[in-house]
Amino acid sequence: MNLVKLIHKQLASDTALTIIRADQTGDLPNLPYATYKVIGDRKGVGQEDVSHVNLPDALLETRKQERNATISINTYGTSHDNAYEVATQLRKWFEWRGSLFLDEIHIAIVNLTDVTNRTTYLLDSYDEKWGFDVIIRYMDIDENEVDYFDKVEVEMKLGR
Repeated sequence: MNLVKLIHKQLASDTALTIIRADQTGDLPNLPYATYKVIGDRKGVGQEDVSHVNLPDALLETRKQERNATISINTYGTSHDNAYEVATQLRKWFEWRGSLFLDEIHIAIVNLTDVTNRTTYLLDSYDEKWGFDVIIRYMDIDENEVDYFDKVEVEMKLGR
């Protein structure tokens, strides 16, 4: 999803924090860092809008549909408190500076959850992390050119 990549890039740039996609292999960055993951994408309220425009050699069909995506953000810090501070900093980005950026690219924040403790126990130690979810609303637009028919042959049979 290109929108998530745009948000990721701007969030990392504005906060000077290393932010990576969750659930991937490879070496982990130095602490503190954050991960993001799209955990849901569903149709928004209302029906899709379909429109048609006649072009010289085709029919342009445009489909617009409101969608909501849920992005989960988790932070990992040098300590339990540091992870919390980083999560709070990222959440504030969505509340203020990030909301201005999202407005520019026609994305609305539907919901921003509280920062919560997401610490997990792994084998013999704790994986200290804090996080929150953000639900965004965006317009999904698809365009498709449909060729005109040059010639149509119809065969009709009358009777039984």
